[in-house]
Amino acid sequence: MIENAVLTNMKSRFCCRSFKSDAVEREKLEAILEAGKYAASGHNAQGWHFTVITTEEGKQDLLDAVCPEPPEFKKLAPPGATWPFPADFFGAPVVIMISYDPKCPWPDCGAYMAAANMMNAAQSLGLSICPLTVYSKDVFRTEETAVNKAKFIPEGYQLYLSMVLGYPKVTPDHKAPRRENVENYIRRLQKLEELTGSFP
Repeated sequence: MIENAVLTNMKSRFCCRSFKSDAVEREKLEAILEAGKYAASGHNAQGWHFTVITTEEGKQDLLDAVCPEPPEFKKLAPPGATWPFPADFFGAPVVIMISYDPKCPWPDCGAYMAAANMMNAAQSLGLSICPLTVYSKDVFRTEETAVNKAKFIPEGYQLYLSMVLGYPKVTPDHKAPRRENVENYIRRLQKLEELTGSFP
């Protein structure tokens, strides 16, 4: 198996859910955001925007701005969890909200690829990122909270994903095993009628 520093870093990345309160250095934060800007995007549109929250007041403003009730499919929260969970952002000192111009080609793909770049960049700098899929378009889905959206997201943009960033309290000493047999190598396409049966 080929191995190098980039692959080793990717394999060591994990989603932290318990952060130290230590502030993230400005130069490291800027390096992580820069990594997001170098992600792939449909037609190289680079339609992303990153909203960065680094204060307790800013995080409280976000909590106050979102919908008071979870969407139907999010109601199966862990026991004791509040909405939006995690209300304490796992103790992380930084929240990054990734929005994207929906007029650009494949905006969700661009947003998620930027997130992946930032997650790997954080890992390489001794930091950790945990994506918060709950903090997506669902948190501003009502007419009342759509007004609050303008405080965090540029006009015309859609929030796709938020992430928390900081120094992990604990680093796992092993990774969960990867699923096997998820590849399918195709050497030659079959004729359509061989895949679906004869045409009438």
